[in-house]
Amino acid sequence: MKSLSRVVWSEGMYLGPHHFQTQSRYFEDSIHFAVEQCWFEPWGVVSCKLDDLAIQNGRVALIGAHGIFEDGLVFDMPASDHLPASRDIRDQFSPLSQEMLVMLAVPRRHPNQANCDLEGGNGSVRYVAVKRAVADVNNGSDEKEVRVGQKNIRILVESECDDSFQAIPIARVRRDGAGHLVYDPKFIPPCTKLTASPELLAIVRRLLETLQEKQKFFSRTQNAAGVFQAGTRQLDVANFWFLHTVNGAIAALRHLYTSKRGHPEELFGQLSRIAGELCTFGMDSHPDNLPLYDHRQLEQCFGALEAHIRRHLEILVPTNTVNIQLTPVQRNFYRGVVQDQRCFGRSTWVLGVRSSGSEARLIARGPEIVKVCSQEWISKLVARALPGVVMRHLTVPPAAISPKVEFQYFSLDKMGPCWDHIASTREVGVYVPDDLPSVELELQVVL
Repeated sequence: MKSLSRVVWSEGMYLGPHHFQTQSRYFEDSIHFAVEQCWFEPWGVVSCKLDDLAIQNGRVALIGAHGIFEDGLVFDMPASDHLPASRDIRDQFSPLSQEMLVMLAVPRRHPNQANCDLEGGNGSVRYVAVKRAVADVNNGSDEKEVRVGQKNIRILVESECDDSFQAIPIARVRRDGAGHLVYDPKFIPPCTKLTASPELLAIVRRLLETLQEKQKFFSRTQNAAGVFQAGTRQLDVANFWFLHTVNGAIAALRHLYTSKRGHPEELFGQLSRIAGELCTFGMDSHPDNLPLYDHRQLEQCFGALEAHIRRHLEILVPTNTVNIQLTPVQRNFYRGVVQDQRCFGRSTWVLGVRSSGSEARLIARGPEIVKVCSQEWISKLVARALPGVVMRHLTVPPAAISPKVEFQYFSLDKMGPCWDHIASTREVGVYVPDDLPSVELELQVVL
């Protein structure tokens, strides 16, 4: 229950602690009430950093965190509030357990009961009185000791939390393949900003990469087909509306990804809109079946929504190949940007080359004179006459690639320093000498 009534101040009244406590409670509850009316689920972590080395020894240690508990209590550690003591969780993590939630908790506020430990002996109350030296803000001197209520925040595991605590889950601990305790990078805590969760940003980035690849494919298809005419195929109309959906999705997600200040519910709303529009292209899909937002279970609801979007993006064009556009940057040099992280997993890289010169010469000499490396290293590689990524001629390209007339196809070996640098920079550079005149290149990745 909130206290939203002001203290009535009058001349000659006897002042006691109750008046100032009631006044402070009024301001705190008024602010919290206003925030609750203006924003949806305005609680969670804004940032949280845990010690990755300590957990390997079974100890949870907090490096820093700031955010808002569900009842409006704010915290900023270690800048304004003390960090809670680290704790060993090996006793709570049984050998049969595979995972466990770690919570940041504080005792609830109890109306008309003790909420501050004045003597330092009661660990079950919300505040602990500590002395701090405070100077007069007018002259910067005349320091005096003032007792302030230090928030009694502690680290608990899921089984220790009951109704006497306000708690925020901040991590999930699990066992790795060797039996060591580690933090699960896929866990998404309740939060008020996207930057609080690397996994949320990763979801946006992955979807953006996929959507941008789709957009390029459909844009090329529409440009080739031209404007709508009489006799336009139904598939062309479907492709047009699919492109309309994809373009709108890219604009909305790019804003959220670049600003990084949105609330998770704002991102969920945009993803739900995209998912609902994509239901148009699925015969067995209905918006009523989409997951609902759950601030306490962000990993589950975002995971289900991402899976729905990815599944429906494959309806018109299965993404079993990714085209990496190679653009000329200077004479004989080409540059490509790898936007889809899947290209570095289990995939086959194929370079298609067409030249007006001899086809036999292209097949025989192509793997020797065409060089592939990272965009950063390709010019140095050519200047020093060093080999790049190994190329092998393919008599028949993979089935996922539609071969073009006069093109020869070469597979690229995904190993060696050049490949490692391509993977780290996500940029590929290609050099084609003048020995191959009027060259045309296509770089495709079969997933």
